[in-house]
Amino acid sequence: MSEELNQDKYTIDLMKTLWENTFRGTIFDYKNQYIATVRIIFNIPLDRDLVPDNAPEVSPAIIVLVEDTIISPIDVVSFEQTITPILVKKLTSRYFQPDRVMFFYPSPAEGAETKER
Repeated sequence: MSEELNQDKYTIDLMKTLWENTFRGTIFDYKNQYIATVRIIFNIPLDRDLVPDNAPEVSPAIIVLVEDTIISPIDVVSFEQTITPILVKKLTSRYFQPDRVMFFYPSPAEGAETKER
């Protein structure tokens, strides 16, 4: 029990991809058991001199595309609340300080039909 209290509930292993500002990650629980495979995209605002003067100001963000997971739908909110500070801590730098993390999940197979019935 004390082992569980002294560490984060989740860990994430990251690797670079062939796309700029995009990483692939694997999330494990504190027992090192697989939880999810994700693609992480750094949403970095353009420099102010590259946009019109009247353009709104935006903040950096992290986009998490959950490609595969064993998390049940009922546990999604708890998962996001727990993994968000872990991601922010791991991905924040002097140059990238996100103010939000947005999660996206695949559609259920029966809800993602594209062929005519």
